[in-house]
Amino acid sequence: MDRRDGTAFDAFYSASWGRLFGQAYLLSGDRETAQDLTQEALMRTWRHWDRVAAYEDPEGWSRRVLHNLCIETWRKGRIRASYRAELPSTPDFPVHHHELAQAMRALPPDQARALLLHDGLGMTVPETAAELAVPEGTVRSWLSRSRKVVAARITQSGSGQPRGSGSPRVGRS
Repeated sequence: MDRRDGTAFDAFYSASWGRLFGQAYLLSGDRETAQDLTQEALMRTWRHWDRVAAYEDPEGWSRRVLHNLCIETWRKGRIRASYRAELPSTPDFPVHHHELAQAMRALPPDQARALLLHDGLGMTVPETAAELAVPEGTVRSWLSRSRKVVAARITQSGSGQPRGSGSPRVGRS
């Protein structure tokens, strides 16, 4: 596929932007950061479009790039966080989103990604397992552990109370 013909990429971009942005927002808790990360992931996809367009799941490749960018941002943010006061709640940045993003940062990267893909983006366990290239049982285990850690962190934060069955699901199960 010829990258200079941007029609296919334009269609991909239009179809994928919202889902990728949703992932970035859930992981970052900040709209501007999510927009920047999504844009960077899509720029990297464009740079490699000749190869990526031929993949069975180009959006999956872009999701992985975006996830790696989010993890990199978390790592940089941990250094800055030691010098910065806690973010206040604002109308467009509710505390519960911030608490969820912070709680997810406490997870190992693969577990955070499994939780995001399954609970946040609504992928099934088999789809999540395929995306992460691990057995379905591993995904189920990671989801169970991750939900417990996130629920405990949100409860410890003081203002957040896990809703419903006690697990901090961010999407459909």
